[in-house]
Amino acid sequence: MKVFKFSKNADISAAINFEHVIDKLNEMRDGDCNKGTFGTLCCVCGSYGMAGAAMLCGSAAVTTGAGLVKMVIPESIYPICASNLWENVFVPISQSTEGTLSKDQTGRILEEAGSSSAVVIGCGLKVTEDTKAICTELLKKCERPIILDADGLNCICSHIDILKERSAPTILTPHPGEMSRLCGCTVTEVQENRIKLAEEFAKNNNCVMVLKGSGTVITDGSQTYVNPTGNGCLAKGGSGDVLAGVIGALVCQGTEPLSAAAAGAYIHGFAADECTDEYAMSCVTARDVIAAIKHIM
Repeated sequence: MKVFKFSKNADISAAINFEHVIDKLNEMRDGDCNKGTFGTLCCVCGSYGMAGAAMLCGSAAVTTGAGLVKMVIPESIYPICASNLWENVFVPISQSTEGTLSKDQTGRILEEAGSSSAVVIGCGLKVTEDTKAICTELLKKCERPIILDADGLNCICSHIDILKERSAPTILTPHPGEMSRLCGCTVTEVQENRIKLAEEFAKNNNCVMVLKGSGTVITDGSQTYVNPTGNGCLAKGGSGDVLAGVIGALVCQGTEPLSAAAAGAYIHGFAADECTDEYAMSCVTARDVIAAIKHIM
């Protein structure tokens, strides 16, 4: 286990949570294990023109230790994804005229999600009538933990009460813009009341909230972490897709949702900090962050 040094302003509870989660996962690798030991993550992601988002999520999940990562994607982006993600398995689905997953295939998607340990929904999904219907049905009927990111959040912002009906864990990972749509307020109001809004939303909607940004807030409404890691290199497209994959991988390996969310944010930010030790901040890519995860776990 690598020894970490924390600044005086670091949230020590987040650091302790991170080390506990990683120690436990590494101990699991020491025994008689196989890929089934570490779960299957189902990623319901991607659309025509947004193959990269799906690939970043899937690649981050494999790197963070998921036993198997299953990509449920529109058939048009299958050749791109399959030629770049060698360790993942693929479920190409027929698509709508808009290049998204088709709601006609909702039953098949539910089947794939239900046979997995956890599900990530939303990276590069786009917001259409088809994807809204798919997200709604998954939240209603899938009894696996769900990590809802990006367009998965945008697809349900007009009917967030659906979250209250779920018995299985749900983790939301909005940036401030997405949070403003979920809460019906301005981005400025979100940024001025980050901890309070995150805690209230999590408590009222039966979920774990990961409000991204400087000092990412992770809360289930009763226990709250403020993440001390990360820097401005994450202000770039693809960073959120990586975080969703990291958290999804931790959940599918059996980590409790709040701990998975807090440790995932910590890993993601720590990897970004490692990158800026080597590269100029403006030059770091989401793929660099994924590569850096290997050095900190």
